[in-house]
Amino acid sequence: MKIVIINQPLNNRGDESAHKALVRSICNSIPDCRIEVLFVQANKDSIKQFNVNLSNVQYLNLRAFKGFGKCSCWGMIYKVKWLWKLHPTIVHILQVYKKADLIICAPGGICMGGFQDWNHLFYLQLAKYARKPLAYYGRSFGPFPITTKSNRDFKKLSLEMLHYFSFLSIRDSKTEKLAQELGLGYVSTVDSAFLDAPKVILPKEIQQILEGKKYIVFVPNLLIWHYAYKGRISKEMVLSFYSRMTDVIGAHYPDHEIIMLPQTFNYGNYEGDDIHLFNEIKAMKKDYPITVISDQYSSDIQQTIIQGASCLVGARYHSVVFAINNNVPFVALSYEHKISGLLETLGKTECMLDITFALDSEKKTNEFLVLFKEKLNNIKSDSKVQALAKAISNKCFSYFVNQL
Repeated sequence: MKIVIINQPLNNRGDESAHKALVRSICNSIPDCRIEVLFVQANKDSIKQFNVNLSNVQYLNLRAFKGFGKCSCWGMIYKVKWLWKLHPTIVHILQVYKKADLIICAPGGICMGGFQDWNHLFYLQLAKYARKPLAYYGRSFGPFPITTKSNRDFKKLSLEMLHYFSFLSIRDSKTEKLAQELGLGYVSTVDSAFLDAPKVILPKEIQQILEGKKYIVFVPNLLIWHYAYKGRISKEMVLSFYSRMTDVIGAHYPDHEIIMLPQTFNYGNYEGDDIHLFNEIKAMKKDYPITVISDQYSSDIQQTIIQGASCLVGARYHSVVFAINNNVPFVALSYEHKISGLLETLGKTECMLDITFALDSEKKTNEFLVLFKEKLNNIKSDSKVQALAKAISNKCFSYFVNQL
């Protein structure tokens, strides 16, 4: 069986973990399969860091010729898909699609929804144009605003795809509710990272940092890049918020090191790469033993680090996934429906705090910090939740493989 994987997000350790878990699982279940993971003009180092290093898995990185972005979008928006046959990059993609028995859209976030990612939608539309079976695996989608013409066009084309998919699995309860409203057939799942349980030998330099120490893992999120926060909060507000959170963490865990694990990397700017925010927080809080781990360590290494933590506090979705996957107590800081939807599915919302408006005023921040202290006092590991997440993930995957 020849499988092509499209729309694989890069530069994020969470997306890396979901990619590796799904690809490893497919290869274990279908040993004679051949998988091609398709990119166009992507960062070569980022692709290398996602590589599962299996002989039957190849990573293709095609050249983007001039006009690729415009041609791909115009074909959808203006219903002139014949344009696609005239552009060399799109012709090359179609050639890759043509050889596939199945195309899988990689697990990931709400590209078809809040972020309104036209590039993401194009690869899906092109699979439909090529009349290929298309699986939308372990995704969240929505909401679909209709304020502008662009919003309405995107929603219409997205709904068209949602009704085309030959297999649809949804990773959170809020997206499931939307799917039910739209009359879609789907399989419930949780994040694909739960398909795997990586445990690796830590590099010596990390072993030296952690050896003989108790530690908690803290994963903030800059937030100002997110569509729900852009223009509403400032970098200074975010730094102040996490500074005060660090005070609470330090007071609750006075004998612990605070380990910060950057989830995003290789964007090359402050908003994109977590490590810049983390280093600023560390510089502000010199009274606390904070260590910022390099952002060049893999998701497998990050999960192994988390396995030894007393607790995790995370405002990144996959940091929470990693904690659950390794049965580590956690406080989830929810900023969009990915985190809240996952914890609703697992019945673990008592470990979550919504930070959507927690930065809006001094009063709201103070109220949040009171609740945060209470959460730290009450969290504990829960092997039943870990087992439930893995059971849901494995059930969906088994159903998927049996349909092939």
